[in-house]
Order: sequence, then C-alpha cells, then structure tokens
Amino acid sequence: VGDVYKRQEYQVTEESAEDALNNCLGSLLKTPVDARLTRQDGATQLIEDEQGEVIDLEKTVANINELIGGDWDKKGGTVQAEVSYEDAQIVSEDLSGITDVLGSYSTYYGDGNEGRIMNVESGAEHVGGTLVQPGEEVSANALMEPYTEENGYGMAASFENGEVVDSMGGGICQVSTTLYNALLLAEIEITERYAHSMLVSYVEPSMDAAIAGDVKDLKFRNDKEDPIYIESVLSDGNIGFNIYGKETRPENRSVEFESETIETTESDEIRYVATDDYIGEMYTSSSAQEGLTAQLWKIVYEDGEEVSRDTVNYSQYNGSAETISVGTASDNEEDTEKMNAAIETQDEDQILAAIEEITEGSSEE
Repeated sequence: VGDVYKRQEYQVTEESAEDALNNCLGSLLKTPVDARLTRQDGATQLIEDEQGEVIDLEKTVANINELIGGDWDKKGGTVQAEVSYEDAQIVSEDLSGITDVLGSYSTYYGDGNEGRIMNVESGAEHVGGTLVQPGEEVSANALMEPYTEENGYGMAASFENGEVVDSMGGGICQVSTTLYNALLLAEIEITERYAHSMLVSYVEPSMDAAIAGDVKDLKFRNDKEDPIYIESVLSDGNIGFNIYGKETRPENRSVEFESETIETTESDEIRYVATDDYIGEMYTSSSAQEGLTAQLWKIVYEDGEEVSRDTVNYSQYNGSAETISVGTASDNEEDTEKMNAAIETQDEDQILAAIEEITEGSSEE
C-alpha cells in the first residue's frame, strides 16, 4: 500500500473572525461622534457630527483567505484590514432649526463627597446629548441606568424609607431635579414626577424630582411640533441643562415657578446611631428636620403683568429625627457589645448608664 497524502485546506469565515477582529482592532477604530449644540458667548453653536469606522468583515475575511489560500508558509503574514464608515446617531441635519434655548436651569453639587460628585457628573453625561422627537416620551431613569461601576457610578448617600443610607448611584436625583426645572421653564409636558421622601438642599420644596428604581421616575413628553435637544453643562461644581428647540412663544410672554410652603410639622424624635468613636463620645451628627407640605405655582406674565397662576404639583415631605452619634470603640470586646446593646434600645437613660458604667470601670482599673 502506498503512502496517502492529503491536502489540508484552510478557510476563515466572517462568523469565526468577527470577535477576533473586533478584539484586536476595535480600539484602533474611530467611533462616531454625535452632532451637538452648546452655548458660546451667548449664542448657540452647532458642533458637527463625525463619522466612525467599522471593520468591513466581508472584505477583510476575503483578504485573509487570499493569504492562506495562496503560497502561505504557515509562519504568519500580513493582511490588510478593510473598514467602512458609520454615521453618528445624531447628525448635524437633525439639529438644524432647533437652536433656540427654551429653558435653562442649574444647581450646585460641588460640596458633595467623591462618590456623589461622580454620580452627578455621570448622570449628567448620560442625559446630555439626548434628542427627543415630537410626541416621544422619555424616562430620565432609563437615560441614566444601570447604576453600576461599569456605567460610571459609585456608592453615595441617598434617601431610603425616611433614612439616609449609602447606595449605588446616590445623588442622581439632583440630575433629575435639575432637568425637571429646565423642562418646566421650557414648558415641556411632564408626564410623571415624584417628590423626595424628605427635603433636599439644592432646590426649594416642590421643585425636586426623585428617582428610585421602578418606583419613582421623571418622565416627560415632547409636546412640541419640532424636536428638542438636551445639553448638560458641568462647570465649577454646578450641573445645568439647556433645552433647545424652536421658540414659538410670544416675545412679550414669560414664565416663572414659585414654591409655596403650605404646612410644616416639627419633629421631636431622636435617633441614636453607633459609630467607631471611642466609648464616651456622644454628639449630634444631624439636626432634626421638619416635615413640610408645599405646592409649586406656574406664573405667566405678558408685558411684565401676571396673567395666570396655576398649581404644578403638591409635594409632601417627611420630617427626620435628630441623629446623635454614640461611640462604641473599645479594646474590650465586651464593653463594645454592651454599648451596642444599649444603643439598640434607643433609650437615652440606658445609653448614658452604659457609658457611665464602662468609663467608670475603666478608670478604676
């Protein structure tokens, strides 16, 4: 029997090559850049879109097969990767004619902690650059989620069941609140809005808009005949939104929004919380906050004279307890356990008695 020789054939398919080519070349390709609107020297400027590059799989795979199907020495080789061009999602033509600023609003966030600052800035970047067509409804929560590290968010303080707790994305409510006020001034239809459970510091009562997963959201609908475009602006610790569109309101007409407090409720509750301070340390970490009911008025002026005043929303805010921090740190584990047990009772007399017992025992030793 003679030797049998088999010819070995190689072929690359688009399906088999797609992931490998994208992994190797993806970072080298230019991504599309959306057209956008911005304000410079008091005027609206259009920044034009830029095309992006994508791998032309069909041509590139054909080049690979031409190499390995020819006089290939199976030791390597050079193949030309072919690219095609991809338009941006928002091109310059999409923004033509909608360069009037319908509403602008900003709030200050710069005194927050690192996590909160990161969340506000990330949320603003996710909302900015949004083009909304006539009749389209948009969810602020959908624009900003998911609230993950991969999407630019971190842990920071937020409200939960009447308490301040750390959560992923804490602080994004300032983004939705700032957007809410810009939309109000632009007179865009608000289809869903909720107040926070407690008062926030960056706007007056009834001017806030809370985000809480699937429970609370800010939604709005473009009820204009032309598209609107949302620009986010971050500058010197301020977050702002400009709402662009085609201005159709009379020049002699203007609007403003006014918060009115209807009722307040004082809080006399005290809450004791354990801290890593040494036993004997006890101090007020946050003052009690009053509960409050408020309403937001929309006031319309013509030639500087008020012509209408309508209620936009009613908002109710819970009061919060005075928070007193109580130290629990000790070299003696039993003393720490005793202190934590006293704090769990939320009884001032028992907490003070535990502190006295522990500190006097330490002094005698």
